[in-house]
Amino acid sequence: MNTMMKATVRGGIILEKIKGPISTGHLKLRTTNPEDNPYVTFNYFEEPEDLQRCVEGMRTIIKVINSKAFSKFRFPHIRVQLLIDMMVYSPVNLRPRHVGASIFLEQFCIDTVMTIWHYHGGCHVGRVVEPDYKVIGVDGLRIIDGSTFNHSPGTNPQATVMMLGRYMGEKILGER
Repeated sequence: MNTMMKATVRGGIILEKIKGPISTGHLKLRTTNPEDNPYVTFNYFEEPEDLQRCVEGMRTIIKVINSKAFSKFRFPHIRVQLLIDMMVYSPVNLRPRHVGASIFLEQFCIDTVMTIWHYHGGCHVGRVVEPDYKVIGVDGLRIIDGSTFNHSPGTNPQATVMMLGRYMGEKILGER
């Protein structure tokens, strides 16, 4: 009989989203085989302003957590620094951790950055696809998804992608 105890964590995570980062990455095909994953370079914080915005966001989060209004949502004996320490060692990404990451907010941002999985911008209209979403130089293929967005819609893009798909589906049927 297994007598191991199951641990329960009562808590949550507050995330900060940088709207409209200036830094950009790039995507490159490894091969022409669609089964092969592409090379993806995110270039987080390539532009110093993005890192500064993250630090300012963290300062705001710390003020909120320390506020009287938020006090009923946290354990009084746990300092904010301990919460930051816990976040540094949470498996939110595969980036290496640095010794000062829980002390210096710049390093904290660099070590704990993540995408939230709403990739966009890999197939820009006018550069990879035409305005009707046909892939430039390829017959019979269109790309109608979040990769065609120049900017994230600001929240989960699922509804925006579904609306775009419906619109383009209707347009394609109308052209037949």
